[in-house]
Amino acid sequence: MPADASPATVRPAPALPGPRRAPPWVRLLPLPGFLLYGMVLAFLVGGYAGGSDSSGYLNNARLLAAGRYTAAQRLVPGLAPESLPPYTHVPLGFIPNPDHVTMTPTYPVGLSLLFAGAALLVGWSLAPPFVLVAHALAGLTLVYHVGRRAGLDATWAWLGTLLLACSPVYLMMSLQAMSDVPAMVWVTAAVLAAWRSRERTWLAPVAGVAFSLAVLIRPTDLLAFAPVALALGGSRRRWTLFVLGCLPGAFFQGAFNFATYGRILITGYGYVNPEFRWAHVLPALEAYVRWLPVLLTPLGLLALGLPWLGRDAPRPTALLTTWALVFPIFYLPYSHTHDDWGNLRFLLPAFPALLVGALLVARRWAGRWTAARSWWLAPAALAILLHGAAWSRHLHAYTVGRGEKVYPLTSAWMQAHLPPDSVIAAMQVSGSLLYYTRFTFIRWDMMSAADFQRIAAASAAAGRPVYAVLFPYEVEDPAWDAFGRHLPGHWTQVGAVRQVRIWRLDTPAAAP
Repeated sequence: MPADASPATVRPAPALPGPRRAPPWVRLLPLPGFLLYGMVLAFLVGGYAGGSDSSGYLNNARLLAAGRYTAAQRLVPGLAPESLPPYTHVPLGFIPNPDHVTMTPTYPVGLSLLFAGAALLVGWSLAPPFVLVAHALAGLTLVYHVGRRAGLDATWAWLGTLLLACSPVYLMMSLQAMSDVPAMVWVTAAVLAAWRSRERTWLAPVAGVAFSLAVLIRPTDLLAFAPVALALGGSRRRWTLFVLGCLPGAFFQGAFNFATYGRILITGYGYVNPEFRWAHVLPALEAYVRWLPVLLTPLGLLALGLPWLGRDAPRPTALLTTWALVFPIFYLPYSHTHDDWGNLRFLLPAFPALLVGALLVARRWAGRWTAARSWWLAPAALAILLHGAAWSRHLHAYTVGRGEKVYPLTSAWMQAHLPPDSVIAAMQVSGSLLYYTRFTFIRWDMMSAADFQRIAAASAAAGRPVYAVLFPYEVEDPAWDAFGRHLPGHWTQVGAVRQVRIWRLDTPAAAP
């Protein structure tokens, strides 16, 4: 389109042919389900400072709310911090600073900004669940509108929303304080706003804001630039407005990175992630083949037929195909992609394109008879619901949010039963101890037995008792073996909160 084209003369992007309207009851039927889904999420959501990711985001949110980007380490008195391993007093989600007494958050800043902003409205206890549930519902709404924009009628577009809502990985990541669902939401918002800016130019800067926030939440969301560029097309006006929308987020990202890590183009992850290897490609492909039919239902495999639709609507087909491929291809060499089904959460930003693309192919295959016969909607929806419920139960996707509650419960138990000057040996719960308590803690996994003996001796000299807070795997798994390899001495279990065990050091091992 020429750069000086008037908005009034811009024609909508070609859509795939098909019915555009559905009976009123079909359009309204999903609304009660949408509200019910929100209520279920609100009941099951965790939103606690737990392991590395969730505690990292929430601890960083607290720092941002206080106008800080570093935190003080809680040191054991009597020992020079530079004489100990750098991570001795640094919890999960942080890296130590060269001064040996402060530390810096590792994780990207975007989700922490959302938590800090929500805390101004609803308080810190409600901010995480509020942000998580709001993004989960927004993701469903956006997928519906992507489907409508791509040419699906309301019936088919609602099916796309149902497919996403019932995906075990979407449900699991909507119930804990992690960035995967927010990353998907803002990528989808950026692509959709850019796509619709062809008729409403004012949406181009909105696309820029959404894109910059997606990158703030997860730097790899830069990959969304490919479908966004296809959606914007060749209009200089749209591109100018898009860039203007990106600038505030880009300036903030650069300033934050420079103040926190000393470089504009570096984050807490460093320059290069050494975990990207060509050797991981084949295992990742096997994981895709095995788990994507579970997470998207077998219907999701129909997205492979998207190129078949290119003759009728080349622009939407190219956009959806690019969007559906760019994230899965990028994460093929990543070492953790194939570790566990839950790690396909990295592909969530591509799910809207995969689902809408699959439905476009399914609609073409089903033909126009679906427009005149609405009876097929009920069995299709029931099959999707049963598939999602069965797999979510099998994979324990429902329980992850409530399972995270063990972290604040453990911190509350410790504050009620342990002396406030205790020194706590921890690893898995270290981030939650920073968030919920004032205890001094040490990272047992980052020190040798000799280092711990020095800390135990210094603590005893200061009259401070030493405890350990450990998940079962930290004790029982030979790869970790906290007591056998890192914490020599005579320990007595003094408490338990669900699966977490609290131990007291009675007699330290003799110093070497």
